[in-house]
Amino acid sequence: MRELPEEVVAAATEVRERAEETRAGRWAIGVYLWIMDHAPKSTRGRILAALAVCLIVLAPSLALLYVSLTTGEDATQSWFGKLGYAGIFLANLASTATVFIPVPGLTAAAQALIASSGSSLNPLWAGIAGGLGMALGEITAYVAGMAASLIAAEEEIKAPKRLQPILDRISRWVNWLMDHYGMPTLFTLSAVPNVFFEFAGLTAGATRYTFWRFLTAVIAGKVTRGLLLAYIGEKLIFS
Repeated sequence: MRELPEEVVAAATEVRERAEETRAGRWAIGVYLWIMDHAPKSTRGRILAALAVCLIVLAPSLALLYVSLTTGEDATQSWFGKLGYAGIFLANLASTATVFIPVPGLTAAAQALIASSGSSLNPLWAGIAGGLGMALGEITAYVAGMAASLIAAEEEIKAPKRLQPILDRISRWVNWLMDHYGMPTLFTLSAVPNVFFEFAGLTAGATRYTFWRFLTAVIAGKVTRGLLLAYIGEKLIFS
């Protein structure tokens, strides 16, 4: 095994020493070392672990998704609306945490819930609650990208023949944007309703894009969208 250059070793040592100066840093290093010691060593084990994490992240959203599918869009919006800010957060969390499973009814209800909240709630906090819910739901795309990269290392993943050329074209375009303008791309795709964000989230996870940079950009974009929906609803639609 090749040894790392002395400059890299010295820089890594300095970073660790600085981190150990704080309690949070010592805790983070301890957690990281524990995970590395107990993480599966085989590729199959890493794949199973990644899928388990993905299922854990998806579990609450799948439960909320079941509620929305069994009650209908209007009833879903009414049910979540009774919970106030928490309902706005949960509805938008569930609507974005299903990765490539489209749920138009739940998405429409969640977005409408933000827009209609101005009559009874503070639009600022309603927009923030909805934006945070959407942003945290998008973590599933990042985790799915990590899992997919591990699976792809074992075998090639192919979509249906008719879809594969389209998906390849979209993936190349999004990958180029992520390579050159990572955070601006994530922010823009988060703030503007579109079907391409999932590709960016998967790319970020597959390439191990820094998680906190990913989350920061997505939160900023989704909260921006939430605030726009809340204020448009208050000033133009429900005024």
